[in-house]
Amino acid sequence: MLGAQSNPAKAIRSGKVIYEDKAKVEIHLEGDAAALAASLPKERKSLQSLLFNENASLYANVKKEEAGADEHMSELGGAVVMVKMMVPDNKMYTDFAGKKQIEQREFMTRMFLIEKELGVPDWKLTGNVKDILGYSCQEAVRQPNDSTKIVAWFTPAIPIPSGPGQYLNLPGLVLAVELDNGDHTLIAQSIEEMPVDNKMLAKPKEGKKTTEAEFKKIVDEKMKEMGAEGTGSGTRVMIRIEK
Repeated sequence: MLGAQSNPAKAIRSGKVIYEDKAKVEIHLEGDAAALAASLPKERKSLQSLLFNENASLYANVKKEEAGADEHMSELGGAVVMVKMMVPDNKMYTDFAGKKQIEQREFMTRMFLIEKELGVPDWKLTGNVKDILGYSCQEAVRQPNDSTKIVAWFTPAIPIPSGPGQYLNLPGLVLAVELDNGDHTLIAQSIEEMPVDNKMLAKPKEGKKTTEAEFKKIVDEKMKEMGAEGTGSGTRVMIRIEK
């Protein structure tokens, strides 16, 4: 399964990966604002970083001053409309040896702290391979339900069982993930070898402690109140009209 690389890149056991998180955005507007929809962005992009060593990893947003603002300006009836993509301040700490995760997740301006076990990997290997940043990657697939398929590309050349967020627990670092038939992707843009100590991998501490099941219940109830559906982990879109 692990195989050999025909053009092996350097093996790294501690460092930083920058991922581009890109997803299609659907914004539905009614009334006079409906004409604005055509000029609004059809996708949002953000950068995430993964710090890792052989013991643990920490996945978090790239700082705003490094990533730049994701803002768009339009006009509607003489008014200036600013559309700003708000990426939740989520973090994911993973302890490889303890097989545990601590996730800081933001939902509706509230912060939650979710602790969970990694569990048994349920990925299935397809045998497909492709190159990402000079590393030979293998394809693994998960299908939690009939309507959801998760595709991950990992490289055994970097023997770290981590990846972007919850997409990990494979015999190698995950460098790309495809969701929603490609409408949502997370793809490594760079890999940097560097010393990473435990101080750099600080466990998230902000938010109300809860379980994954309790968090899901909170999200489901709130989304039901709003007459919508969702997981609480996506991008918030803020629309401000200035006359």
